[in-house]
Amino acid sequence: METELLTLDELTERTGVSARNVRFYASRGLVPSPIRRGRSGYYGPDHIARLELVRELQGHGFTLAAIEKYVDQIPESATPSDIARHLSLLAPVTGDRDVDVPGGLSGMGISPEAAAAVAEVYADHGRQVAEELSEIVRTMVWPQFREHGYTAEQLREFIHRLKPLTIAGLVTAYEQAIDQSQASYDGRRAR
Repeated sequence: METELLTLDELTERTGVSARNVRFYASRGLVPSPIRRGRSGYYGPDHIARLELVRELQGHGFTLAAIEKYVDQIPESATPSDIARHLSLLAPVTGDRDVDVPGGLSGMGISPEAAAAVAEVYADHGRQVAEELSEIVRTMVWPQFREHGYTAEQLREFIHRLKPLTIAGLVTAYEQAIDQSQASYDGRRAR
């Protein structure tokens, strides 16, 4: 079965990405260059998949430089299915507001008291992170925004884009800390 190829206009209609941005992303290596047939350029499923990935990363607040680093790790030979897997891996970055920590832990055989204690640790540290980041935004970010003529609406958009980066940063910091804690525990047990 031959792959359906799209013109640039068809691609922009299908993905919602402007022609200008498609060309820009191709120039930065975020999506492949068009497939040439004579003097015309065409786009296939690989282009669509990579454009969707770039849009999703932008939606999670990734900067262009961060998107480039992320995309650089994906082999050029990656199929649209491979790219879809990357998209699915981004889902945890958004954070699920309806996580039932005590219920989830109780389902793993943890006592209700221990499960409630874990949930309280998450809540306490979540509030602490939110308060500390709010202070940084208030004292360091907003003055920079104001100095450069940005509006309060632009600051709200920045904060909206900061949320998924914060979640990803917290997950990474937690994973590193728990790995170090486990290594330290294993080292003490070996003595």
